[in-house]
Formats: sequence, C-alpha cells, structure tokens
Amino acid sequence: MNKLMCCAAALWLGLGAATAATKPAKPRPAPEPVEVTGQVSRVIDGDTLWVKTAGDGAPMVVRIEGIDAPESCQPGGSEATQALTKLALNRSVTVKIAARDEYGRTVGKVYDGTLDVGDRMVRDGHAWSMRYKYDRGPYVAEERMAIALKRGLHADGGAIMPREFRQRHGACEGAPSIAKPTAVPVPAPTAVAATTVAYRCDGRKYCSQMTSCQEATWFLKNCPGVKVDGNNDGVPCDQQWCR
Repeated sequence: MNKLMCCAAALWLGLGAATAATKPAKPRPAPEPVEVTGQVSRVIDGDTLWVKTAGDGAPMVVRIEGIDAPESCQPGGSEATQALTKLALNRSVTVKIAARDEYGRTVGKVYDGTLDVGDRMVRDGHAWSMRYKYDRGPYVAEERMAIALKRGLHADGGAIMPREFRQRHGACEGAPSIAKPTAVPVPAPTAVAATTVAYRCDGRKYCSQMTSCQEATWFLKNCPGVKVDGNNDGVPCDQQWCR
C-alpha cells in the first residue's frame, strides 16, 4: 500500500512539473523609455537641439524622434530652425530617449510639459513625419493636415523631403545654399565637393584637429564643447579652413 502511494505521489509530482514546464511564461512588459529633463541651450536646425541637464557636463545633442525637417540650406530650412527656436530655446523640456544614432546623437521625443514638440513642428508645416521604409511615420495625420491647409513649407506646393533634396543637391556643407539668409547662416565651404562622409563627435575640439571646412562645420553644428568659432559668427575655422 505504501509503495503504491509513493508511486502515485511521484506520478502526481511529475505531472505537475511537466505542466509547469509547458506553461507559457508571462511576457515581460517593455521597458519604459529613459527620460531626462533639462533646458534647451541651442537649436541647430529644425529637428536637432542641445539640452543642458543638471551638472557641469556638456549639453546633450538631441535629434527629435519621428520628424524630418528641411536641411539648413534647403528652402524652408531657416524657417524650420526659427520655428523650433521659438518653441524650445531656453525652455525646460523632457526628452524620452529612444536610441542613439550613427552620429552619436540622442534620439527621442521632446516635450515641453504636455506639448509634443515634434508633433507641433509637423502640424505647423515645418517638418515631415519621418518615413521608416513602408511606414509613413508617427505624425502622418498631422502632415496631411498641414499639406491640406498649406501651412509652412507646404504653402506654395512642391516642397520636397530632405532625403530627396540630398539626392539632388548633396549635403548642405558641400552644396550651394539656396535657402533665405538667416541670422545664423550655415556656410558653404569652398573647394569641397559634396560628400556623404559620416562624421562623429570623437573628442576633437580645435581647428588644428580638423581636416576640412566641411568637417569643421559639421563639428560646430553637432558636437558640444568645440572651440572652432572664436568670434561666434557661425563660420568655423575661418583662418584655417573656411576662408
């Protein structure tokens, strides 16, 4: 009798273990995006800005997730920069970090309180919803509304997306600027062919460490802490490279 009870107990325990082993695991919730808060200390263009967080460290370069603003030298580029400046400069914002791009920039959605800054830029016609292969991006409804109402860069019709502009004219640093003049112009380097060289913020700060006007211009636009524009006129290394 005891032997039979022992066998039955062992069988019951074995069945329980097998059931537990085959029971699907409860899915873990996706991690919440990391959030940081700071003050916008500089606006680079219509979708890139610097956020100064607490402490004495260098500002964080933030590429606003989900939007694609005109290139600085593209029609509508200066207006997009001015619109983002009006929305965000010197404002306290929250960045919901999603990733880091190939240039070392932080990619994330930017909020001023409850205001989604990227949403507002697309809604006002100063940026497109970012395309991801066959996905028209998170702000396609706002983009369609801006086109229908002829807002911002859609006012005259015929506006082309930055990707197509780069295919036609190359990168801004190597292509003639056809945008309207602004208070902070992006200079076109002389004798530098349009290229798609991928630079990254690698710790270099001074003109003596640069190899071209194009490179110095990219560092000035994207890397905090660089010392290549001593007279703050927007033209880097004007004694060495960008004469």
